[in-house]
Amino acid sequence: MRLKDTVAIITGGAHGIGKAYARRFAEEGAHVVVADIDGQGGEATAKAIIDAGGSAWARSTDVRSLPDIEGLMHETVKQFSRIDVLLNNAAIYVTQKLWKGPVEELELDEWDRVIEVNLKGVFLCSKAAIPIMKRQRAGKIINIASGTFFSGSGNMPHYTTAKGGVVALSRVMARQLGEFGINVNCMTPGSTMSEESVSDAVLKRREGSMDKRAFRRIETPADIVGTAVYLASSDSDFVTGQLLVVEGGGIMY
Repeated sequence: MRLKDTVAIITGGAHGIGKAYARRFAEEGAHVVVADIDGQGGEATAKAIIDAGGSAWARSTDVRSLPDIEGLMHETVKQFSRIDVLLNNAAIYVTQKLWKGPVEELELDEWDRVIEVNLKGVFLCSKAAIPIMKRQRAGKIINIASGTFFSGSGNMPHYTTAKGGVVALSRVMARQLGEFGINVNCMTPGSTMSEESVSDAVLKRREGSMDKRAFRRIETPADIVGTAVYLASSDSDFVTGQLLVVEGGGIMY
């Protein structure tokens, strides 16, 4: 087990790829903290992990609220004594009816809504976890970016801006935290079939990415979680400030 007895907080861990991270981390021996604004969904994910023989605990958490996040960190340390991994996965994407269109038509409220979760949420969670990891002189922070950062594709100005900001923030933190033994890295999943209910529209959208890849098939959560395990494990102890693209060869740089 590559993550045996590590304590890993996964934001947005109740559904989709976040749920897949949580399950895989538990299979690798981690004590998983499922932090999600959907408290019931988080409880269901944690219960499924426990029923399968893993270790998990769920806490309803809004990544837009610093007091809520600080409570998450405090309660995690109280229960498990430490925080080894923070996986900043929580984000607004198309499953939350993400607006698409020209920059000049993007409403300010919609801009703020996405930036607040997708970029500020990463900042707030990291801000609250860093002092704990500094005291430990160790920790892994994994941030989820997006391939739209490279191409400007997707017709989502606010989403792509936020994900580009996540890459930049990760690199700054990597520079600042290396002396404390803290690794900070990013990964970019591609268009992934992570929906719990797959409509014809979803299937068409996922199939639309296939022709751009070296591996011409639909990406699934199983294609992604191994990279997260690598970044959370001791195998990546000398890797920091990096952006790993997990898109089946759709982006090469």
